[in-house]
Amino acid sequence: MNTTKKAEFDYEAYTRENAPDVSQIRRGPEAHKRRREAFRARLINQINMEIKHARAMQHAFISYCHENKDSIDRLCQDLISHGVTVWLDRNEIHPGVQWKQAIRQAIHHGDFFIACFSKEYNNRDKTYMNEELTVAIDRLRQKPNDKIWFIPVRLNECEIPDIDIGEGETLRDLQYIDLHENWEAGVQALLNVISAEQSPSDSEPNQEHSTDALTDENSECVLFRSVEGQHYFIPFQQVRWDSTEITLTLLPTSSEQIAFLCALRKNQQDVLAFAHQEDAVWVKPREVAQISTGGETVWEVVLNEDTTGKAFQHRTETVGSNFTSDQIANMRAKRLLLDEKLEVVSSLLTRTTVFDRMLLEDQIRGELSSEHGNRLQALISPIPELYRCFRKTPEKFKKFARLISVLYLKLSYTVEDILQLDVEFQSSGKLKVKFRGKQSQIDINKEPALLEFEGICPLPKYTKKPHSAPF
Repeated sequence: MNTTKKAEFDYEAYTRENAPDVSQIRRGPEAHKRRREAFRARLINQINMEIKHARAMQHAFISYCHENKDSIDRLCQDLISHGVTVWLDRNEIHPGVQWKQAIRQAIHHGDFFIACFSKEYNNRDKTYMNEELTVAIDRLRQKPNDKIWFIPVRLNECEIPDIDIGEGETLRDLQYIDLHENWEAGVQALLNVISAEQSPSDSEPNQEHSTDALTDENSECVLFRSVEGQHYFIPFQQVRWDSTEITLTLLPTSSEQIAFLCALRKNQQDVLAFAHQEDAVWVKPREVAQISTGGETVWEVVLNEDTTGKAFQHRTETVGSNFTSDQIANMRAKRLLLDEKLEVVSSLLTRTTVFDRMLLEDQIRGELSSEHGNRLQALISPIPELYRCFRKTPEKFKKFARLISVLYLKLSYTVEDILQLDVEFQSSGKLKVKFRGKQSQIDINKEPALLEFEGICPLPKYTKKPHSAPF
């Protein structure tokens, strides 16, 4: 017979012997205020980390089969120890993020795509690595032939998949790196490839912008923003804009631009952002034709304006009773043109709750008013990154900075009309911006509000980073 008696816990005795330290207890409105401020500080830090992450898009994307997690962790540690930034899905995607879109963006903005093949991959019938390979191969086809971007790696004895990459070649035609025969030698070979490819382009680091868009600085161009967030500044011969139809005669000057137009010809379902002079709209391509006559090649493109999001244009945005739609529009315009962060306007936020602040950040970004999958947000200004690519051609940069500003200001529905947008360099390496724009008219009995300000957009300084890995 089990005679064990169940002991009862004596809460009163425990409390007497382990009395709480009353001096450590914080009550009342002052304690509540400190806790709220601490939470607010953590929130703002998270927002700043997101902005920092958006700025530091350069990385090596690692694609792998999850059965090889241990080998991948070892590879990442070796690369990181030699100064290479790596992107892994399980480390870089935060809760609540649309993971498919995050991975697609990471692949398109990465300096390198490292595909880690293995016998475990060969044995899998289905794996998300195949979807990553599809996105990467599409990106590879847009790259110049002399640019090494896609790097196959074998983790063990396995077959490289026979996947078509265009021009009659497959993945098996790409030189791969073996890690299983001699791990240290394989990692060193990988570091050598990364170092050799990065060294000539440290001053032009982001392929988000087509860096050889114009051969003549006096040429005019139009701007396309693709679904993946890439910008293409393409010279034109003629632009005809009739109501909701735009007819273009384009003169592409780089392989990236031609690849973009070829992709446009094959897939005419995507909604793109388009800007020309003082206007910008969402468009769908209707006709894309390449015409060659007398040794000269031009592209005839017909676009139809996509009007599905017109209802968002007149949407009134407010945060509680503290901010009007005019104030939000002004904050968004300053972020786009001056790279102004939320903490800069802290004087306006003293009476708001932390939840108001979160909602305000969302509305400044434009996440609550974007009808195209939140692809165009005012997270940071596009101007500083543009300068990294075109700092050696200041006149070209100023034209492009103005055009990309028109695109973001209008398609975030910050303003309906741009009345003035002047940009000029300062001797200190900064960009002076003077802006005046008119918002959409919501009330027919009230004139639309004007946004007007001038300020300085900070530009990044060029400092060539030393390579930690040997050549």
